[in-house]
Amino acid sequence: MKTLARVTVSVPASTSNLGPGFDCLGLALDLRNELTLELVDGRGPAIVEIQGEGADSLPRGESNMMVKAAREVLPRRLPGRLLFKAVNRIPLARGLGSSAAAAVAGLWTGAHLFGTLRRSEDELSDLAVKLEGHPDNVAPCVHGGLTASLTPAGHGRPRAHRLPLHPSLSAAVCIPAFELSTRKARAALPSRVPMADAVFNASRAILLVRALETGRTERMAELMDDRLHQPYRARLVPGLASALEAAVKAGAAGAALSGSGPTVFAFVTGDSARRVGEAMKRAFARRRVASRWLALDVDHQGVRVERSK
Repeated sequence: MKTLARVTVSVPASTSNLGPGFDCLGLALDLRNELTLELVDGRGPAIVEIQGEGADSLPRGESNMMVKAAREVLPRRLPGRLLFKAVNRIPLARGLGSSAAAAVAGLWTGAHLFGTLRRSEDELSDLAVKLEGHPDNVAPCVHGGLTASLTPAGHGRPRAHRLPLHPSLSAAVCIPAFELSTRKARAALPSRVPMADAVFNASRAILLVRALETGRTERMAELMDDRLHQPYRARLVPGLASALEAAVKAGAAGAALSGSGPTVFAFVTGDSARRVGEAMKRAFARRRVASRWLALDVDHQGVRVERSK
């Protein structure tokens, strides 16, 4: 097949909520997927090739999220056939932003395939939120670093802001060996929460943002506590409470369920990532849940166009 146009984009994993910042706070992590989109000669539906995470389970062809996203910005009629080549490192359905990464990768490759940006970054971000359903993982995936997102009431467009993050902070994540869909995790949440729980979370989220900026970790574990989603999702993640406690005891500044789970995320400093990761893994093992852990830096770049032709 002759290649008529080509672009490669990389996108980071992300964690959201960070405990009390439900559907608002997000953080990009240095674990990247790569997507190369080629326009090749010939006709027919899109071709999808996948290496790594999801190689045996993700759909091929037009139903794939990357394809659907790219189609949002590409012309309806193309002088060739689309070929998507994905290298996936972000685990699927684990609370690390894999679906947001797929949407962003598809949109950015589609927008850059012909060398000239077809949409503004704000428009592409809005489309990613539309495809993903909420902005808390999209924002860090696009912008990198620590972000706060706002979804206005009514039909206003979502807004995202980069927040300062102290350079001493990095992450340890412990990834259980089972998937948990966002839909199922959302279904576990109540439609209403007590006023006291809303105040509990709001106060901690505000102070957590300040602690993340200054790097003052003395009370971060308390500030990452939550009453809006983690208690309700705990029954879906055996060993969650033990893993959170084990992370802090092993030296983590604080720990929380990563997004809708089942991954547990911990802020760490210095060389404590290994101790924290192993402690979380042992905590899950006591509940007969297999898991693996990763030490990850914060990603400060967000979506990145690597190569284009």
